[in-house]
Amino acid sequence: MKVEAIGNDFPLILENDAPGELSALAVAMCDRHFGVGGDGLLTVRKEDDAVRVRMFNPDGTEDFCGNGIRCAARYVYDLGWVDEDFVIRHLDRLVPVRVAGTLISTEIGRASYRPEDVPTAASGELFDATIWSGMDAGMPISLFGSALTTGSTHVVIPTVALPDSATFASVSAKIEVDAQYPQRTSIIWSQEVSPDSLKIRIWERGVGETQGCGTGTSAASADYFRRKDRGGEVNVENPGGTIRVKMDRWDAPITITGQARVVYSGTFIAAAGSPS
Repeated sequence: MKVEAIGNDFPLILENDAPGELSALAVAMCDRHFGVGGDGLLTVRKEDDAVRVRMFNPDGTEDFCGNGIRCAARYVYDLGWVDEDFVIRHLDRLVPVRVAGTLISTEIGRASYRPEDVPTAASGELFDATIWSGMDAGMPISLFGSALTTGSTHVVIPTVALPDSATFASVSAKIEVDAQYPQRTSIIWSQEVSPDSLKIRIWERGVGETQGCGTGTSAASADYFRRKDRGGEVNVENPGGTIRVKMDRWDAPITITGQARVVYSGTFIAAAGSPS
């Protein structure tokens, strides 16, 4: 299957059908020239009273993925494995899911700024702090923002305007591999366009620029609410579409609501590395 949520696209397979090692399969299937193409490989399997979902980035690393959860939820619901309310196991989290027509809501857990959770090499939280200093286009730059995890690690950079493409790609790539982030990091540039409305641009670790990111959307929302010292609901415009995020406080459980769909189904010939 090929699935997508706000432009975040994934090949999806039943884990029991996987030929060989999943990390290597992700590299092959996510290749946009010789494979199916995607921002990651999703696998699903039944596990006791829940559904187990795994996501592997195009470089083979395993990660937590908010949009991937919603895509997998759409697939297993349409397959008849589950009713409208069920639980997905994803890495170390249990994620309650509700399907209501075309909308899918998932409660993905809480945000954390703790250095050991993110992780960062900093001695304390990086909140409204210098998250990167370096050179770009021959000029010294210091950027302020936050480092937090919402299941996957993110640097959130609040900005009055989103960066141009050259700056976005150059600076984001440098922050991703900065020594301050020992497991690399995704970067979310976040613009408040109106009260309770954000617009973001996304650089995912192991992927590059993507059209959507559920955990990144959640990180931008949690950081927004922490700066406002409140909770509530916020619409977050990703390049590929909008997600609604709700939390009672920035450190409360995060619920994200949006759509996901199956794009097509087919057969991947693993040995040849080409879809048919």
